[in-house]
Amino acid sequence: MRRHEGQQLRLVPVHGPPFAEVRVNPASTLILGRSAACNVQLSDPAVSRRHASLSCPGGTWLVTDLESRTGVLLNALPVAPEAPSPLSDLDLLTIGPWILRVHLGVSTGPSKQTVSVGPDRLDPGERVDPVPRRELRSLARRRLDLLIDCASSINAAPSQTAFARAIVEAAHKGTGFPRAAVFRLAGEDVEMLAETGEPFADDTFSRTLIQTAAAGQVARLRHDTPATHHDSTARLGLQAAICAPIKVGGVVDAFLYLDDRGRDTRSASKIEPDAAGFCEAICRVGGLALANQRRASLERLNAEIMHDVGAAAEAQRLLMPKPDGRCHGVSYSMRMKPGHFVAGDLFNILPLDGGRVGVYLGDVAGKGVGAAILMATTQTMLNAALRTTDSPASALNAIEPELAPMLPGGRFISLWVGIIDPASRTVRFVDAGHGHWLVRESAEAAPALLSTVGGLPLGIDPDARYHDETVRLGPTGRIVLLSDGVPEQRAYDGSEFGIVRTIETLATCATAHEDVERLFDAVLGYAATEALDDDVTIASIGFERNPPPP
Repeated sequence: MRRHEGQQLRLVPVHGPPFAEVRVNPASTLILGRSAACNVQLSDPAVSRRHASLSCPGGTWLVTDLESRTGVLLNALPVAPEAPSPLSDLDLLTIGPWILRVHLGVSTGPSKQTVSVGPDRLDPGERVDPVPRRELRSLARRRLDLLIDCASSINAAPSQTAFARAIVEAAHKGTGFPRAAVFRLAGEDVEMLAETGEPFADDTFSRTLIQTAAAGQVARLRHDTPATHHDSTARLGLQAAICAPIKVGGVVDAFLYLDDRGRDTRSASKIEPDAAGFCEAICRVGGLALANQRRASLERLNAEIMHDVGAAAEAQRLLMPKPDGRCHGVSYSMRMKPGHFVAGDLFNILPLDGGRVGVYLGDVAGKGVGAAILMATTQTMLNAALRTTDSPASALNAIEPELAPMLPGGRFISLWVGIIDPASRTVRFVDAGHGHWLVRESAEAAPALLSTVGGLPLGIDPDARYHDETVRLGPTGRIVLLSDGVPEQRAYDGSEFGIVRTIETLATCATAHEDVERLFDAVLGYAATEALDDDVTIASIGFERNPPPP
């Protein structure tokens, strides 16, 4: 199994049609969409065939909108198409009619305080009903200053814990209720974020009250008839309770709950008549503050990631040769397009002693910055090894024992490496698990696959030994090297570009430059998007008509 520093991710349904909780390991990439080929199939017209992906390159979970028709919302904010956005614990992800909460990591114990939601405790004479809007708007002017002060403390809260504490204290101060809590629902339980007054314990919440608030309205428990000692609320010492939703982008994210348990009825303190309206106002302020807090955190994390990605991409460009060039009587053309900002593909062509030319193309398993770093490391080691030998196999045998221990578990590098002798027009090569290359023996000959012995990709077996093979080309012959992003690129219907379509595209090309441009344009046209499934690299190498002497 591939080793990964990221946390497991869980998607827990909050709203929408029935949806089973999904767990994803950081080594996996999850595709959500309407197509049966997706890891998670969401059968709804508002969901595209391939709608969104979740991946964890470098230990950070990212959500990517795969250019869906209706988009992806992260905490009620649109995710830019094909721009991976980082996910944080408790984020809300909206895809079509589904709202899913993100949970990162696997709990190994009761790290968060949870209590159970009790059975319906409504007795004869009790009822739970939504508070009328006209009452919610009846805040007295004399309490406006208090609301403004509370709003200021809520907006200044630096973290979610501080935010929940500010909500609780504001509600307690502004309503007269002796006991208050802010919580989230965690399945059938309640995850406490902050509380004040007499501690809350199991079965002290009314399920009906929470269900009413979960529909998006402030809910209030009150009595139509005096409570008796047989009533459940009387046994708990309750005469009144309020549950108000805290919404982020129209979605209920948490709840504010207040009740009068522990209130001394002999004291002068009393529950304010506009307590429900005050609670709603506080929760609206809290929802806006929480949305702003998450937006700012997302923007900071995005900026950090894009800065690092930009630096990695620039370093990668410095390692690559020019798109077209000549080297010791060999001409070449190449083009590369990363699938995710930076590529895990490696390509180089370099002069060697005796007029020979080294060339290689490979693919690091995985995507993103981690694959790009491994690509750069492998390229540096391989350049040095090729300059000290006339055998590709000897170069790989030299670096494999050193490279394999450096690769994280499950990572490997497929590679084609060759040494070209322009004088004899021979190519000594090793195909180390790559397989994606074609030979054109002459300009008139059709490109064809070559049957080879090959070997394992690098990183699988430190004791693996590689052996040279040889192919001879005519004066106008060429070798075309591809990364697996070419044949494996999918169209909208999920079908792959394939090696047959690759050969047909190259059939009438007359030059190395034409090989690369025509095939690259064909892959982009097949994908019908600039956002490709994987890194794509194409290189075509041939001989100059009158090569210079070595």
